[in-house]
Amino acid sequence: MDEYLPETERISEILPRLNDSLFIPCLQRDYCWNQNQIKMLWDSLLRGLPLGSLLIWDDEGEGPRREPAYSFLQHYVDSRAFSFEDEGHIRRYSQRYDFGDIPESYSLVLDGQQRLTSFFLSLTGTFTTRRHGGWVKNRGAWNQRKLYFDLLSGDQSGEHDRDLVYEFRFRKSGGLSESGDRYWFAVSRLVDDSGELTTDSFLEKDAFLDETIPEVQESVDSAEHERVESNLKRLWWGVNRREAILCERTLTDEKTARELFIRRNKAGKMLSGVDILLALLTGYWKKIDEDGGPTDAKKQIEQFTESLSRDDDLTESGFTFGKNFVLRTLLLFSGERPAFRANGRYDGDDLREAETIFYDDQFEQALRDAFELSSEFGFHNGALSSKNVVAPISQYQYETDTSTSASGSAIRYWLATTVLNGVFGNIGTERVLKTARGHIEESDSGRFPATEILDDLRGSGAVVQLNSEVLDELLEEVDYRSGARRNVLLTHLYQNRRAGHKEYEVDHIFPRGKLGDEAFLREMGVEPERIDWFKDNRDHIANLQLLTPKENQSKSDRDLTDWLERIDDEKVESIPDKGEYFEQHRVPEDPDLHEYQNYPEFVERRLDLVRNRLETKLPLKETL
Repeated sequence: MDEYLPETERISEILPRLNDSLFIPCLQRDYCWNQNQIKMLWDSLLRGLPLGSLLIWDDEGEGPRREPAYSFLQHYVDSRAFSFEDEGHIRRYSQRYDFGDIPESYSLVLDGQQRLTSFFLSLTGTFTTRRHGGWVKNRGAWNQRKLYFDLLSGDQSGEHDRDLVYEFRFRKSGGLSESGDRYWFAVSRLVDDSGELTTDSFLEKDAFLDETIPEVQESVDSAEHERVESNLKRLWWGVNRREAILCERTLTDEKTARELFIRRNKAGKMLSGVDILLALLTGYWKKIDEDGGPTDAKKQIEQFTESLSRDDDLTESGFTFGKNFVLRTLLLFSGERPAFRANGRYDGDDLREAETIFYDDQFEQALRDAFELSSEFGFHNGALSSKNVVAPISQYQYETDTSTSASGSAIRYWLATTVLNGVFGNIGTERVLKTARGHIEESDSGRFPATEILDDLRGSGAVVQLNSEVLDELLEEVDYRSGARRNVLLTHLYQNRRAGHKEYEVDHIFPRGKLGDEAFLREMGVEPERIDWFKDNRDHIANLQLLTPKENQSKSDRDLTDWLERIDDEKVESIPDKGEYFEQHRVPEDPDLHEYQNYPEFVERRLDLVRNRLETKLPLKETL
């Protein structure tokens, strides 16, 4: 890796190189500075404060360069909701260049993009924001503004109460304010209006001052003439004479450049492994869009996840999808490590293979089929510890292109075992997915290799089977706070009710609050030495049932005996009689067990009823 001695450059020297021979690499995050950060940058420039350094990755000069290059934004809008076709020059995101549109040799900014973009749009472009409460489809709700400098600011006495000495603001127009205490001057006047930014575009000092000083002094009080002249000179000096930007340059290979970028940016907003992977995919994918330009992979993946999340069947099961799951699944299918690498050391060929898979219609179909099948088996969104549990099923469907009907029992066993035992959390997502991938790629049995995968994970410190013995342990361990595991058990307890789904709510048969109320329990005849047991076991799986929202509202925190009386009195529309309630919810019929002092016996008896039901409904290994 070759290094150069750092050099200082003026803003007027480096800005003309933007989008000409100096570009943004695919790894860089989107432009994200707000207007206050830009104002502070300009204040620092005029005060002579440090602006930080740039790190530029130069071309090694061995043939045409092929690292993806993105544009610096000139007209920026801070919301993706801006969508007016006749104003396509106003952008939220940088655009990727086709290699035919840029020089064969060019440099990329590894650190400093935010500052360079801020100076670029301040001097030559605009910053657009949406008015608070404005309708996104109304163009009038969007304020497109240029940066202006208050020529009457500059109090360096230290007595002002503002963070900034020199005041800047994004405005529609300039001139003297109505109060007469501010004069707003467009910083873009430092540059001529030729439309193309070159080193010759920046006005010479005499020409700039001769044009602006008389104009401004004519509008302000004579007492401010000296301040106006001083500020105009300082503004010109900051852009044209101050060697404000320290440039470090490097010649290195692609993977080391990524690592340099990540290390340099640790002091700022950290990029996650997902951010890094998305940026690299965006840079390396080759598909051409309708306009003949390179497709933005990040945008494509976001649209893909939105499409999945809008699917009626998947939405009915409560599924929503994010880019993390789609990206990890692409890594899994392409043979890569199914993990997000913080060092960005991915191979470009692997990233291009992921593109081939992503645009294969079978990829999306495999995901849809796998999640629909999981939901049919009772594993809707609330009954999955992670969507990664479904990824191997998707890969099996994608790799084999066969019906999953022959694998129904094996897939149900995989889902139940991994979720109830917390296999992914206890062993680690990457290891489980890699193990599953190996068996899926080697499988020729015509069915999903659930037992083979789980057997291979033995010895990892986690339970990897589901049988009667494991079920007994789960019934003692899982309670109201157990999330997906609770939802799996309760869902399989019923014929057509799903725990964790919006249509049903988890209710405590004996009200939770009353089981934790010592005074109430004493009043109900509970012996003092048993009260702690009542408190500790109020969330027991045997005290939980699934009710519709309307049923739950009717029951509220009523005692079980009062609830049963309401059913007898036909005040619960959806439950015709107590017999059906007992049968549907597996609640013991013995009225003595419905009294608080007999709650331990109720738990024991209902646990037997729950266990008997789950032994027939869950895919225990003995039944495979």
